Amino acid sequence: MGKTLFDKLWESHVVEELPGGNALVFVDKVVAHEITTPTGALEIQERFGDKLYDRDRIVAMNDHVAPAKDTETAVQAQVLRNWAKRHGIELYDIGNNGICHVMVPERGYVEPGMTLCCGDSHTCTLGAFGAFALGIGSTAQGGAMLSGCLILQRPKVYGIELTGRLGDGATAKDLALTVVSRLGFRGGTGYVIEYFGEGVGTLAMEERMTLCNMAIEAGATSAVCPADEVTVAYLRQTEKQRDAADLDRRAARWRTMHADGDASYDAQARIDLSELRPMVSWGTNPGECASIDGQVPVDAPAGSLEYMGLRPGQRMDEIAIDQAFIGSCTNSRLSDLRAAAEVLRGRRVAVPTIVTPGSQAVRRAAEREGLHDVFQDAGALWTHSSCGPCLGMSMGVIAPGTRCVSSSNRNFPGRMGAGGRVHLASPAVVAASAVSGRLSSPEQLATQREAVGGAA
Repeated sequence: MGKTLFDKLWESHVVEELPGGNALVFVDKVVAHEITTPTGALEIQERFGDKLYDRDRIVAMNDHVAPAKDTETAVQAQVLRNWAKRHGIELYDIGNNGICHVMVPERGYVEPGMTLCCGDSHTCTLGAFGAFALGIGSTAQGGAMLSGCLILQRPKVYGIELTGRLGDGATAKDLALTVVSRLGFRGGTGYVIEYFGEGVGTLAMEERMTLCNMAIEAGATSAVCPADEVTVAYLRQTEKQRDAADLDRRAARWRTMHADGDASYDAQARIDLSELRPMVSWGTNPGECASIDGQVPVDAPAGSLEYMGLRPGQRMDEIAIDQAFIGSCTNSRLSDLRAAAEVLRGRRVAVPTIVTPGSQAVRRAAEREGLHDVFQDAGALWTHSSCGPCLGMSMGVIAPGTRCVSSSNRNFPGRMGAGGRVHLASPAVVAASAVSGRLSSPEQLATQREAVGGAA
């Protein structure tokens, strides 16, 4: 019987099998940011003589509230800053930082075959590179920094075969929302989602990152994609990989990070990419979504409808919005900004719109292309990189009852602000909605313009 990609990742990192179905698993890289790292770092300092397993296996960044918005977040940033400098840990600070799940791959810290952890649930994003990456708590992260290992129970593997190619206005975000809606919110609990099939090869690395990013929204431990030439080409141009003397040797090993042809999965599904349409969430979890030209289900849960202020059967494209946000670790990379700018070019937004690049490197690349002018000419706010708006910490907190269409990953009650109502969508749909003032796809926006022009 052949092995899945996850089988290979797991088995190559198990140090010792433990009682109760647990295992001691070696961690190749710990990603540390200012919100969840200080607790473990201070405990190691106080109880274990400030010892670390290997400082070179840690990369740190101030990313969640960057720059700090108040004394509390300033202290968190300073604790991380001092700790990293004391140990000689590579730190990406204000001006050269970014959202960790954007910055870690763009700088080349993740490789196929690795294990990574971070005190952040969307660490699963990095599974796009054929790696096992998982979000953990502060205490577990402290243990990983101290010992180089985590105690984990082996998850099952949910294989999802992708066929065809995205078209008809659909994006990787629409694929991610489709996966969550089909598995169901928490339907992936106890599994790692492993994508395979010809459809994976049609997705760019930034699209694979968007797809893997939302595995946690289905309750999955993580997600993985096989490594291929697309993966290798992406990593070859990163600053940590491009000048490595042994790059070709390691790239040969990267190419082996895929499932065997006769691998067997604990559960399995298939999605034809060519059948997907732009999606928007209507409820209070990412699994409650519908196509942009669809409607709120007639059997939608009463609690979700009440919180969101919607009614059964309501058309999605009739829902008016108050604010738009393009950013987050899901959709803030250069390709996402290009897609949004293409929609906004020559148009004006009808509601307050915030555009937040995923890293300072992304921001500079976007500005070299003039994308920042497109956004600002359209009336949108162009910001520095930060996680802040996505989780309602800074730079775009919404008021109670305010309806925001967002390219982020979560729409739980209060996610972007107490009482706020969030609709998840792709950057292109967010941009189109910002212009029309209601949920709209770029295709619908173009149709509206043609109708107005014809009437004139």
